[in-house]
Amino acid sequence: MSWTMKRNGSNINRSTSALASEDAKLIAAAGSVATRLVEAIKPGEAKGKASLLERALAAAGEVEQRLAEQKARIAYLENLTLTDEMTGLMNRRGFLSQLRRALAGSKRYGDLGVLVFCDLDNFKAINDTYGHAIGDDVLRQTAKILAGNLRETDIVGRLGGDEFAVLMTQTSWRDGFKRAQGLNRIINRTVVNCANKQIQLCVSFGVEPFGPHDEEKNLVARADMAMYCNKRKKASVAFVSAAE
Repeated sequence: MSWTMKRNGSNINRSTSALASEDAKLIAAAGSVATRLVEAIKPGEAKGKASLLERALAAAGEVEQRLAEQKARIAYLENLTLTDEMTGLMNRRGFLSQLRRALAGSKRYGDLGVLVFCDLDNFKAINDTYGHAIGDDVLRQTAKILAGNLRETDIVGRLGGDEFAVLMTQTSWRDGFKRAQGLNRIINRTVVNCANKQIQLCVSFGVEPFGPHDEEKNLVARADMAMYCNKRKKASVAFVSAAE
């Protein structure tokens, strides 16, 4: 994680803490008015009851509205820490959080799943040839294709650079591998139009099953290795063809 990302995350955490502090002050103020109201309402003491009751109700209404606003703001700030700004997918932090949750569910209930890593081939050449603006557009379109060809229960994220990942929960190895093959065919047959440039997408996939005995670090390493092995095979085939 870059220093900028750490700094932004720290700023967001400080913002949510400040919002929580403001909520506490409002709650304390409402509590003070409520306490005074209770003290005022005693047998034979009618004076000031109506005024204090109105103030208590107004304070309670203000607290309720402010809490709703603060909750929405906190949810928005927390979402920023889990979302990739460029593609709108989950970022690495958000995706790995979902992966840990899936693995915990697998340990508890015996659920099976499949983790898919995918990496754009020759992405550096796209940036060098057409510029980073077009490269960014290629990433966004790749993200759109991935997200548009998954089940609602699947989770897709951008791990960084030109690397994406898909989490297929409650999925057998056979079914997950079959669906990963489908994604592979769709993306590698896609030509995207970016700034009037026709660019053929080429992506390498790594597919790994997981179950109750798998750990995050090992599973991620296996999926990453599978993806790079497939990438090297493609490069090797291309080299042999060129030599011939």
